[in-house]
Amino acid sequence: MPWRRQPAHATELLAHWHALGQALGRDIPAWRAEGRRLIQGWAHWPRAYHDTTHLWACLRHLQTVQDQQPGALQDPHAAALALWYHDAIYWPWGRHNEERSADWAARFLRSQGLPEPMVLRVHQHILDTRHAPGPLMGDALWVVDIDLAILGQSDAVFRQFERNVRREYFFVRWPRYVAGRSAVLKGFLHRPRIYGTPWFHDRYEAQARINLHHALTALDNGKLYA
Repeated sequence: MPWRRQPAHATELLAHWHALGQALGRDIPAWRAEGRRLIQGWAHWPRAYHDTTHLWACLRHLQTVQDQQPGALQDPHAAALALWYHDAIYWPWGRHNEERSADWAARFLRSQGLPEPMVLRVHQHILDTRHAPGPLMGDALWVVDIDLAILGQSDAVFRQFERNVRREYFFVRWPRYVAGRSAVLKGFLHRPRIYGTPWFHDRYEAQARINLHHALTALDNGKLYA
């Protein structure tokens, strides 16, 4: 079924998904159809930040890590699959988006006959993107840092991120939004480290803390950091 409107980066994403399928020996019609379903899901209303642009940014961060840190990931294919599925289901008012996305991934990957240890890794990586405080190990550190890379981007990019998050939570009244968003941002700012890997920490930690501080100051003043 064709899209009514082409999602951002759809061509690049499909090419990435097909290449991933070939690397896993699964470049078959069912795999290709799943790629189209995923992209449609990532483009679904009311996404404004958690959309195909975010997915493409995550995959590009992953590629950069692989290019600059060869061998850093134990299972880069599982990491790529986790990024593809980590917000495959996303409703701002939902409480179990990651769990449902992880279950979707596991169902499809099992239907494709992929090894169970890989399926379980992908499933856990997706759950780790809930960003609950606590220690992570191995490739989970990379997946989570990639998902959080937006926090350490330039001031202009971060401001657009904050605008887009507010657009996704359009149904939340402003006072409640300020309280909830402030709690989320403070949760990251108060961590000893936002990024678990040295690679991301060295590149983005300082800017992330500046961005979070500015956003919280704006919210304290009753404004959106936009």
